[in-house]
Amino acid sequence: MTAEQIGLQTLWSLVQGSPLAIFAVDRKASVLVWNKAAEGLFGWDEQEVIGQKNPIVPEKQGKKFRQLRDRALAGEVYTGMEVRVRKKNGSPVDISVSTAPLRDRSGVIFGLMAVVADVSERKRMEEALRESLQKSERLFDEMIHALASAVEKRDPYTAGHQQRVARLACAIAGEMGLPTEQINGIRTAAIVHDIGKLSVPAEILSKPGRLSEIEMSLIKTHSQAGYEILAGIECCWPIARIVQQHHERMDGTGYPLGLAGEVILLEARILTVADVVEAMASYRPYRPANGIAPALAEIKEYRGRRYDPEVVDACLTLFNKGFMLG
Repeated sequence: MTAEQIGLQTLWSLVQGSPLAIFAVDRKASVLVWNKAAEGLFGWDEQEVIGQKNPIVPEKQGKKFRQLRDRALAGEVYTGMEVRVRKKNGSPVDISVSTAPLRDRSGVIFGLMAVVADVSERKRMEEALRESLQKSERLFDEMIHALASAVEKRDPYTAGHQQRVARLACAIAGEMGLPTEQINGIRTAAIVHDIGKLSVPAEILSKPGRLSEIEMSLIKTHSQAGYEILAGIECCWPIARIVQQHHERMDGTGYPLGLAGEVILLEARILTVADVVEAMASYRPYRPANGIAPALAEIKEYRGRRYDPEVVDACLTLFNKGFMLG
């Protein structure tokens, strides 16, 4: 037996003994090789398929398989195409297909060989994980809205404030070109940014007329209280810190930590501007609604001092384009 024959026999043994399904087809898609693992995976015995058209190619995906075959017949090695096919008994199976051209001794391509892995279990796990994440997101969203509702029931005069702030903050973030995920975090923080008011006596929240210094100091505790309420909630966004910082100012005159400049989270800087604009424009028990013009004048006057200049510019651009608080 020649070395070439030994090599071919060894290769054949490897193909037949492989735990992965392996088959080969010629240029007309007739099966040349169908190993034991292919029999086990797809259900067709070798004698049923040799010389026949590849039985696993689904009718609706014939074009996709032909494209893969044409690429291999053109000399390309292709790995990892995932597709759902049918077994002999009609049950579905998700597979990952990798192909390479088959060449004769002169180098001419006469067919292709495919190595197939069953990825059904991985697909099931991915789908289960996706469903679990979607359920978790729904529950988280419901919890956030329940918290927001609790604040608005306690402070009816600001009902809708958090939702309007969320809408404006997200619009500002969009105008600044921030990614969707970051905008989603801003939306979530904005919806509950006043959650700390649950710790403030209701009679102060709804008091008509100007607040005393002591009453105002109690109101100012709501940012830190909100942080403490939200800090224990696991989330992919820094919701608690955004809420904690939404009354900080660029010049360090804000509260509760006296942070300044870019030490303040960008999300909090955006929420700050949205909160100021909505609060100044809307009605409060201690004053009538000022309207949008004074609110925009406020952020314009203190642009770069109290408020982030880029955020202010984005907000002003929005209203110049016709944005409405709703």
